[in-house]
Amino acid sequence: MEKQEIIKTLKMDVEIPEIVQDRAEDAFDRIRAMHKGQGGERERYGKDTEVRADGRRERQEDRTERNSEGERVGRKRGSDRKPGLFLKRAAVVLTAVTFACAGITAAASYFRWSRSMEEGMQVTEEQKIQLEEEHAVAFAMQECTKQGVSIIAEQSITDHYFSHIVFRIEGASLPDGAEPAFERINISVDGTDDFNWTAGFYDGLIVGQDGRPAYADGTPIDFESDERIEKFVRDDGSMEYAITLSCHDKGGFIDKNIHVELVNLGTVAKAEYLDTLVEDTWSFDWNLQGKDSTEIYTLQASLGDTGATVTRAELSPISIYVEYDFPMKEVTEEGINQDGEVFTARTFAEPPMLAGVKLKDGTLYPYLMEGGSMGYEEDDLGTYTVTLSTNRVIDVEQVESLLFIKSWPDGRGAFTEENLYLVPIG
Repeated sequence: MEKQEIIKTLKMDVEIPEIVQDRAEDAFDRIRAMHKGQGGERERYGKDTEVRADGRRERQEDRTERNSEGERVGRKRGSDRKPGLFLKRAAVVLTAVTFACAGITAAASYFRWSRSMEEGMQVTEEQKIQLEEEHAVAFAMQECTKQGVSIIAEQSITDHYFSHIVFRIEGASLPDGAEPAFERINISVDGTDDFNWTAGFYDGLIVGQDGRPAYADGTPIDFESDERIEKFVRDDGSMEYAITLSCHDKGGFIDKNIHVELVNLGTVAKAEYLDTLVEDTWSFDWNLQGKDSTEIYTLQASLGDTGATVTRAELSPISIYVEYDFPMKEVTEEGINQDGEVFTARTFAEPPMLAGVKLKDGTLYPYLMEGGSMGYEEDDLGTYTVTLSTNRVIDVEQVESLLFIKSWPDGRGAFTEENLYLVPIG
């Protein structure tokens, strides 16, 4: 299809302003001049890689278990961690013209957002426009086809600490009731892998405002019947695979060259890789674009009688960074191991956990935060820092307060302001 025909087709759905049409002309000119490239296969796993019970793969150094009331009951690893070791906890998020195992980076405001990015992060039309204008969102437009299965690096959204990357899979046949998975994922940024990541296929479920899983259209799941419908395959037969990268140091991903290998498409069940449907490696190389859209706040907010004082916060549309004045203090905790046995462990006190935000219109998002990192810096055992991604895009200008957990709701109740410390910002 010639570029003029593509522009004409797009204008049938939405009137394209002249400035946007100029950007489209430029984008398609660059597509015509694209270069081809294909990376070689690397036979190694990402370090500290785990397959979670929900089939998502993640790399991390430490995770904390909690009981049904949300209390810490023991650590899977790192319970005897030493001072100075920064805790890293990994989470957890367009097609115009593509070519096999080749591509360019281009962005124009008419590109279609991926389903997992738009639905999964609950992005409004206004937020889409803002993120595109700020160049926080990029459309990689790179495709690799092996054995009839095409995988397209569709879209990314990147700030100083995190990058959400979405791939679309076409041409694969998934058995009824099966959950898709890649046997192995290799990722490097500027030739290194000094970061954490988590990845998984989008299943059409989101985090509801009450913190419980819900369908993307907002319909709650009927937990009384203990059933939920996970929809990995779209009506057009495609699937989407989302990877989230996280780092502690600022600027770890913006304008960096990324290499991704997706190895062997198959199925997973009960955290165990089962069968390979297509044995091959899909490789991608491109420059990861993004934007530091961070607002910085200097604070001096004490969190009750916990001894923690919030001194600094950084907010972007997809992450929140917080510093506490909270000198390290060793404590003893009782936990329960996998055999149900009670044990005692020495660990370090933690300040009230960052939970989310309150908007200026009164809306509470107390289940906003996902994976990231938290702990003390090696050279500063008096400042505790937290860097977490959000499970939805937030409008930073509309944030009134940060929310920190004071107490856990009873039973299945949702957080209210009585359960939270509110720290006004601005």
